[in-house]
Amino acid sequence: MTDFFNFDEKFKVGTKVFIHNEYGVIIDFKEHGLSTVIRWDTLKENDFEDWFSMWGTFFDMGGEIINKNHQFKYINDDGSLKDKI
Repeated sequence: MTDFFNFDEKFKVGTKVFIHNEYGVIIDFKEHGLSTVIRWDTLKENDFEDWFSMWGTFFDMGGEIINKNHQFKYINDDGSLKDKI
């Protein structure tokens, strides 16, 4: 069972996450609107997903918060695409 006691401390802009072999970063968080937008680490320019009020499901599906030092392959820590070489 997920501990939501410190929810606002765990989920904030910049928190890095992992689920189903995908890495991402929270780029928008509205505690009162229950909206949390994740930018996934892909080459797609608009690979965003809103986990609207679904953090319990996220964890039940095996999702997790990952180390803040994780280095993304395609995106920067703020969710923007890395410069193409």
